[in-house]
Amino acid sequence: MPKLKLGAALYGLAAIATTVTVVLMLVRQGPWADVHGWVFGALVAVVALSAVFLAVGAVTRRGLIADDGPWICRHGWAVLVGVTVLGFVLTLLTDADIPWLPTSPAVFIPHWIRRLQEKYWEGRVEAEVQAVRERNAAVFRAEPGGEPRSGS
Repeated sequence: MPKLKLGAALYGLAAIATTVTVVLMLVRQGPWADVHGWVFGALVAVVALSAVFLAVGAVTRRGLIADDGPWICRHGWAVLVGVTVLGFVLTLLTDADIPWLPTSPAVFIPHWIRRLQEKYWEGRVEAEVQAVRERNAAVFRAEPGGEPRSGS
């Protein structure tokens, strides 16, 4: 499949949103004010890693579930799932009231973008086939007797 365009933008937006979450964690705003110790450091690392993986998906323009390209582009979705599971386990270890880890929806982003890309290319192929059919029908109708011209 060709490189992503809209998908790269979506990966970029997700990376920016996750980076904002890292900043909010570091300034201890919201539910992060009550988290302390090694669990807090580990949670910040997990969310920062998620932001890095999403940024890699945007910068490489291949995503994290590509058929070709570097290892991270082919298997990054599995690493992202692993990092998210690790974050979920860390939220269970803390006694603070954290309703959910902000990177949890990130698990679905590579699959959504992959599906979006597949549907886009299917639509383009279908439109090209339809245009060829319409062009052939117009040529067939334009010829006297309904026979197409030779050489066209």
